[in-house]
Amino acid sequence: MGPGRFLRIGVFLVGVLVGPGMPIRAQDANACDQPGEAPDLVVADVRQVVRYGPLGDITAYSFGNVHCNVGTCWANFFQATNQHPVVAQNLFRLKGGRFEQIGQSWVLHTFFALANNFCSTQCLPATGTHLGVNCSDDNTAGIQGGQSRLGPKSEVNAFNGVFAMPFGTEGQTGNGTYKRLQAHAADLEPDLNAGADYFAEIQIVAADDAGSGHGKNNCAYRPVTLTESTPGTYNLTLTGVTQTRKPALEAWKVADPDVVVSEAPVPGDGTFFVGAKATPLGQGLWRYEYAVQNVNAQRSASSFRVPLPLGAIVGNAGFHDVDYHSGELFEGTDWTASVDAGAVTWSTQPFTQNPNANALRWGTLYNFRFDAVAAPVAGRVTLGLFQPGTPEAVSVTTIAPTVCDGNAVCDPGENPCACPVDCGPPPVVELSCGDGADNDCDGSADCRDPDCCGDPGCAGPDADADGFAACDCNDADPLVWLTPGETAGLRLSRAPAGSVLDWSPPSEAGAGAGALSYDVLRSPNPASFVAGTSCLPDADPADVTLTDPDEPASGTAFYYEVRARNACPHGEGELGRQANGIPRAGRSCP
Repeated sequence: MGPGRFLRIGVFLVGVLVGPGMPIRAQDANACDQPGEAPDLVVADVRQVVRYGPLGDITAYSFGNVHCNVGTCWANFFQATNQHPVVAQNLFRLKGGRFEQIGQSWVLHTFFALANNFCSTQCLPATGTHLGVNCSDDNTAGIQGGQSRLGPKSEVNAFNGVFAMPFGTEGQTGNGTYKRLQAHAADLEPDLNAGADYFAEIQIVAADDAGSGHGKNNCAYRPVTLTESTPGTYNLTLTGVTQTRKPALEAWKVADPDVVVSEAPVPGDGTFFVGAKATPLGQGLWRYEYAVQNVNAQRSASSFRVPLPLGAIVGNAGFHDVDYHSGELFEGTDWTASVDAGAVTWSTQPFTQNPNANALRWGTLYNFRFDAVAAPVAGRVTLGLFQPGTPEAVSVTTIAPTVCDGNAVCDPGENPCACPVDCGPPPVVELSCGDGADNDCDGSADCRDPDCCGDPGCAGPDADADGFAACDCNDADPLVWLTPGETAGLRLSRAPAGSVLDWSPPSEAGAGAGALSYDVLRSPNPASFVAGTSCLPDADPADVTLTDPDEPASGTAFYYEVRARNACPHGEGELGRQANGIPRAGRSCP
């Protein structure tokens, strides 16, 4: 093997797709009458779309969907109580490298469970007051747009699935856009949005599902195409394949391999997802773009802080949110940006001043952007939490400007993850399993970190009976429980067909036999496995060898990294670590 080649392995995790014919563990009965049994609701398909309007500059839409119970006992669908699911709809636009939410609906209160077989042929039918194990239920686009059963999102706690009954405005109808997913003409007009891509997202929330710890896998998204049939009439058509158990923010990463998406769980509450990208503008200037999606964190966020080098000048600071409408009680005042000696921070009013302020609440995505003369590194951004509680903030490792000045002093804004030369190397293990911080800088905070698997606060029901009650990344899949560890023993040898790579599986696979696959990354630059990096095609991504037929140009070299995948939903682990202890960044592979 030539000098300078990299022999490190990390992790890439993908969501589990649900569809006809997938294997389902056999169930004895529907009732939730045994320890560890729990429902698990997922959105399996986004289907059908209906347009309403336009009315003024607003066009409204509704999307049909299929949701399934992939858990181990039935899910409640009691129409007259709060023991039924609610379903939210969202619309997103990817334009010019920015992923933004441009529309949201009120939530549909479901009223009857069917017993269809979209997700499995092993549906255990129940009455309409329950969705049986392995069964699917359909909402047509017409049902999803039915105004009389649309209620305010503000009444729903997405973390525990609790809401009041009867819900506000129950039975009320209005004009064609009332309560439905609304989007402005400026966000749809093709002449103003050349090259834009659009995505519809469905999210289902229910008390029994959330109470079983399954509230994070309840989103699914699907691409849509936009056409203008007559001036001002914007039609959406579903295309592609529904991506299930994933928030729509993941679509940004799929479209752009330079995007990094990280999870920010709130101890005792739900989860945020943080997407980030840094783009060079020339002469040392970089544009930083962040998209933060609150999937189910009830405490919400009221500030977003990005560290900066001391004395850095910030330009073009921007913010984008999504409108509330139809009398929803939350305000829509834009967050304000401020710059101090060590960070740029966006914020809204605190909860103590205004409980209805424009916090980043569940089912919404807000954007933050700025330019700075500071190169990107792996750094920690911080979300300040809106509702009172402990902790007051959570941080997550993602792309951020370097804050290191190299003066051997751990200055304000510097930390071991972003500046080990001044602050010392990060600890080798997670120091706390409930502080909302990624102490050891491995990309996993608190109970998502394998270091916390033995912590009593991370234990939960072992619904899939795989022997992992704590740190089980997917408690509905007995073949996977933990993100894979670093794979060792990467070797390179020469053969007539090209360079032959082989490696050993990670000592901690986090998955059962046959449940691992691998990404092989090739870069012309040993310092970066993001820009200019290729994902090598592999006819059998589950084996531990690959032949690269390409040869580097004269005077150049290829550098390789390999990382393991399993079916844990969301999140990326490490591609090994750099000499300073910081995780190595790498591009995402399709």
